[in-house]
Amino acid sequence: MTAVVVMMALTGCSAQASASAEAAGGIASTPGEKCSGGFESIWNSTPVDGNVSELPQETVTVVSETGRIFDAMRRGSDGTAEAVAPESVDYKVNVDPSWPKNHAVMIDTATDKVLEIIEIPADLPLCE
Repeated sequence: MTAVVVMMALTGCSAQASASAEAAGGIASTPGEKCSGGFESIWNSTPVDGNVSELPQETVTVVSETGRIFDAMRRGSDGTAEAVAPESVDYKVNVDPSWPKNHAVMIDTATDKVLEIIEIPADLPLCE
């Protein structure tokens, strides 16, 4: 039996970084502000072995209370995961009242399957 361990990690953005908001996928923050620009996990990354047969082609990560998409990923023709602007994804989020408050919910857009739920740390709010 093979066990798969899945972990979501916070990725961040800060105005202290030298990248522009356009280069960061439209994520911006005010000077000195620390905020999370998204989450990374097996579902929205490219495996070292290149086998993406069991992975989604597109994901969105949403705020559990509102359904606001704040992070999105789409796979290229070679299977490479690429961050895309949330507004470029044509997906209607159906907020589930059972989702815990103050959490990020990653969803496979093709199946509507919830892939991951992770708490949004109080000391690292989402970038607007």
